Amino acid sequence: MDYFELINSSREAELVYANWYYQLPNERKAQIMGDTFEFGVNAVMHNYRKEHPFCTEAEALLFYMEQNLKPHFSEHTWAFVRKTMEEKAEQEWKKRFKAMKDDLDWSYTDMANIMNSDSADAVKSSVSRKLPGFAKLAIGVYESMQGKHKSSTGE
Repeated sequence: MDYFELINSSREAELVYANWYYQLPNERKAQIMGDTFEFGVNAVMHNYRKEHPFCTEAEALLFYMEQNLKPHFSEHTWAFVRKTMEEKAEQEWKKRFKAMKDDLDWSYTDMANIMNSDSADAVKSSVSRKLPGFAKLAIGVYESMQGKHKSSTGE
């Protein structure tokens, strides 16, 4: 099979396109290439969010990197990238937690009372180290109830 039959295009059409592309300024060519790359990244992250709807931007980007870039890094470099992205994801979770806490006008004492905990300091200490799973669950519920959560269907 001929190449042009394989791509379902005529030689003339491909030459017209090649000539058009050749005449574009370098900045426009770079923009086209960047947009093409970004489309691929966004598609992978979108599909990840379908299965993990409350993930952070950093968690979705880390998934993309694991699927597409990890083989190109040394083990040491990949460990650094992973650690950096996990730290960024944790900061995103903490930011979301603070926004929820502020919006609900909750203090750590209020949260301790909700959880039947004796100490507001223990709650504060717990969420200041690494946000525990119960706090992430609370964020997910809160964001869903507030309509701040983007569903996987884009609605």
